[in-house]
Amino acid sequence: NAHQLTDLREVQGIVCSFIHQRFIAQPMLAKLIHFQGYSSALLSVTVPGIASMHICLDFIPELLGQPHPDKQLFGIQLISHLCVQYALPTSLSAARLAINVCSTLLTVLTSSSRPQFFTSALPALARMCDAFPVLCSDVTSLLLQLGQITTADIADRRRGGVLAPSRGEYASQLDNSSALLQQVKEIFSDILDSAIINKIGR
Repeated sequence: NAHQLTDLREVQGIVCSFIHQRFIAQPMLAKLIHFQGYSSALLSVTVPGIASMHICLDFIPELLGQPHPDKQLFGIQLISHLCVQYALPTSLSAARLAINVCSTLLTVLTSSSRPQFFTSALPALARMCDAFPVLCSDVTSLLLQLGQITTADIADRRRGGVLAPSRGEYASQLDNSSALLQQVKEIFSDILDSAIINKIGR
């Protein structure tokens, strides 16, 4: 109810204020926490709620340079929220770097791991486009490539070109790729709609 929501926000405000003070006192603590990572669902609370979160922009390139896809994914999600909160040239540069990382991972990730990564990354890319419409061209180009690769993956699986250890895993991988392809189409359409609205509004 409304009373519980108010209490929750009050507690979140107190916690965020405490963390802000710790980050100011020890900036390296912010780096340590974000390199360790936490639930991406909390980013919608931490980024707008902790006043010193902008210091994360200083170590974003290093975070994206980690060799682990889960760390890179968290970095991409973090950047997307920072872009919304801080419309700065540094944020735009970080977003461009994140898009480049995604482009590289298109061919580096396996056909089985690609859906899991990009299903979580695509909403972040869309968020970056909302914050910086200038990125729409780069992101739509990435979406086209991802759509083509995913379509080819689906075709290979249906032809039996990609073998899975079990029939159940085969069906699961096919479902994941199909869901990713649908998500690509939806986000591509949303970005185009937003671009058209922005042009009309000028």
